[in-house]
Amino acid sequence: MKNWKKAIALVASAAALVSVAACGPSNAGGSSDSGKKTVGFVAVGPEGGFRTANEKDIQQAFEDAGFDLTYSPTQNNDQQKQIQAFNKFVNDEVDAIILSSTEDSGWDDSLKKAAEAEIPVFTVDRNVDVKDAEAKKAIVAHIGPSNVWCGEQAAEFVNKNFPDGANGFILEGPAGLSVVKDRGTGWDNKVASNVKVLESQSANWSTDEAKTVTAGLLDKYKSDNPQFIFAQNDEMGLGAAQAVDAAGLKGKVKIITIDGTKNALQALVDGDLSYVIEYNPIFGKETAQAVKDYLDGKTVEKDIEIESKTFDAASAKEALDNNTRAY
Repeated sequence: MKNWKKAIALVASAAALVSVAACGPSNAGGSSDSGKKTVGFVAVGPEGGFRTANEKDIQQAFEDAGFDLTYSPTQNNDQQKQIQAFNKFVNDEVDAIILSSTEDSGWDDSLKKAAEAEIPVFTVDRNVDVKDAEAKKAIVAHIGPSNVWCGEQAAEFVNKNFPDGANGFILEGPAGLSVVKDRGTGWDNKVASNVKVLESQSANWSTDEAKTVTAGLLDKYKSDNPQFIFAQNDEMGLGAAQAVDAAGLKGKVKIITIDGTKNALQALVDGDLSYVIEYNPIFGKETAQAVKDYLDGKTVEKDIEIESKTFDAASAKEALDNNTRAY
């Protein structure tokens, strides 16, 4: 990353000429004043139970691993603020950058700067779509669960529960995110031909927005007898459940969600949700280890997939009773 051999040679030469050479930069090579490796975390920021658990876990894991991590969250999915934070980390010559992007495109220029500065980038949770060959060189690895797998589990649940076919809706996250595309791809990979999606709409990960959107869809398609709703995150699923209950359809419309937060598991136990697919947010240790290994000159896997699980009412109750959930 930084040219250590050249730096050492320069310091050695200076020391031979003047005795005050030890007063040179204390932050040589990107390390902090404490001697710790510096890491910039370009984060999404407050967005729900998953995001809070994920970003806290990453921060704690890097602290435990002895890194000096700077956390830079954005607000309201503001990509420009993320790009500014990323570029500042490059200018500050940090040892590594962790990127949890709000959008999958628009990163080529920043990643190219990181590549030119020989600063390794690790994407977490969400992948980025990079076209520039030089920019791609900056990305060492992606760490996170498989969004495609999550979408596949949702489709397989619907296939199993409606072998004769069914009509329903999909509530999506904000357009343009790789997570939204990948969960949709997973659904398309596995959904049976006799399962019909009447309409897909974005509810922007929001409980309130999902409640409003679902109420409108239930009214619009009431003659089509909708039987399922696939919500791409827990918060939207909880909003959909409120609308289903208000329409007098609780128990008649199955609701599938992704994330696995405590609130969703409790709603599953209570019968408001039908199936919850975990998108495991706890992978701070794996991320810190990948960064450490790379900086130590070790080989790092390009795609580090984090294992997740699925929950029905019984397994959700067991998980809640064990009180082992971190989110």
